[in-house]
Amino acid sequence: MSQTMLTIALPLALAWMMYCVGLTLTLADFKRVATFPKKILAGLAAQLIGLPLLAYVLIHLLALPEPIAVGLWLLALAPGGASSNAITHLSGGDTALSISMTAISSLIIPISLPLMLPLVLSDAQLVIPVKMAILQLTAVTFVPVMIGMIMKQYIKALWFSSFISFAGRSSLWALFFTVTITLAANTKVFNQLFSVGSIAAIVLCLSGMILGVIVAKALRGDKRLVKTLAIEVGIQNAGTAIFVAVVQLQRPELALTPLLYGVLMNIPALVIIHRSKRQAAILPKS
Repeated sequence: MSQTMLTIALPLALAWMMYCVGLTLTLADFKRVATFPKKILAGLAAQLIGLPLLAYVLIHLLALPEPIAVGLWLLALAPGGASSNAITHLSGGDTALSISMTAISSLIIPISLPLMLPLVLSDAQLVIPVKMAILQLTAVTFVPVMIGMIMKQYIKALWFSSFISFAGRSSLWALFFTVTITLAANTKVFNQLFSVGSIAAIVLCLSGMILGVIVAKALRGDKRLVKTLAIEVGIQNAGTAIFVAVVQLQRPELALTPLLYGVLMNIPALVIIHRSKRQAAILPKS
């Protein structure tokens, strides 16, 4: 049952969130991002270089045992995903920039992950299924977003405006649903919530967010850019890390840290969303 939830319900929930994201976007959003390549390049540098450096320091600073260390390293090498796009949208960040970064980083992962994995796991023999990664990204992210954008462009009926409003509210519940699915499928993780793996996972998440904030500030970005880079750099693709550990390396014990991360990363993510929603509710009154 839990396997069914992970393989069917979770992708559907993520796809719905991305469809809701598409309902808020226009082509002008992506054209605007293309005029600011420094944002994308700086964000990708923080994701693909800065975060692995932070993870490497944590591994040696905390003297992590191999299963925890390799799991943390896998996380650092698996940036972004549909969840970070949805969280960026729900928190009022730059969704088009978030999606663009996710798209680019997802194409780089098949090369960067096998090249950098041996730095911590020296005997790794890894082959990333490029076609599968691209198809998964397309199915869960781009297709729903494009459908949402096309419908927004061509449907002008009054009822559709109400539907867009409903979809915006439902995307938050879809995020809660993904959290519930993760918890239900990984109940054994609760036994390790106060372990060194948990400490490493949450520190990686928070330090990644801080790195994103620093990069955004260095670019003299506004609040939207600060939120976007904090989320994109701090929120990793735990699903990819788990897939590599269990399926490709065939070492399920290496998935412990990504599983803990998949639960714990929702805490700062939900805090950011809550604060953004609260500020949005207060601003019109001021």
